[in-house]
Amino acid sequence: MNISRLMISAISLTLLSGCPTAAQRQFQAMKTGTQAAVTRMDNCISTIYNSPEYSVIRSHVPLDPRDATLAQLSDNSLISQSEWKIMSENYTKIQQCRKNFLEDLSKSEPSLVPILAKSYNKATDDLLALSAHRLTWGEFVARNRDRATETQAAVQAEDRRVVAELRREHQSEVEQRQRAAEALATWAQTQEMINAANRPVFTNCTGFGNSVNCITR
Repeated sequence: MNISRLMISAISLTLLSGCPTAAQRQFQAMKTGTQAAVTRMDNCISTIYNSPEYSVIRSHVPLDPRDATLAQLSDNSLISQSEWKIMSENYTKIQQCRKNFLEDLSKSEPSLVPILAKSYNKATDDLLALSAHRLTWGEFVARNRDRATETQAAVQAEDRRVVAELRREHQSEVEQRQRAAEALATWAQTQEMINAANRPVFTNCTGFGNSVNCITR
């Protein structure tokens, strides 16, 4: 199917005990939002792909381009008029899936949007080439597969870049917290010393005959 399914890298920040840092909170929100977006996208595309009217196309195109079979890759046939009718009728639905996906990602991982938008534009170009008989079904599927692989690599690289930046922000905040805690401890110790030096001295004396005992506190 003419779609690139996003694969999210399993990358996580090292969590420390105590209150989470801003970077940790941002990472968790990003991870949760992106996973929800991917699930919604997969469900949207799967519904179209598995619909009864799409059964003719399923023999030519896999749901995940990376799962293309040798038979599909070596298919030298051209798209028929009836097949193009099905593809064109479902194109608007597929575009709506993509639009919703990009909008969801713009809230969780906006830096992925340009990567995927570029991939979707190329997918549309290939679909038009297929309709004009400039590509066979096999060539169309091969281009989808190669583009999906390329897009996956670009997405994973961007994920690594984002997480690396969040790690640096996380470490910076942890170090700031540590310096603040050390400064507070030093200040408290200094205040204790000052208080001890300024504390009033009391001397109590007791006498018994010619003997006097004094205690200073």
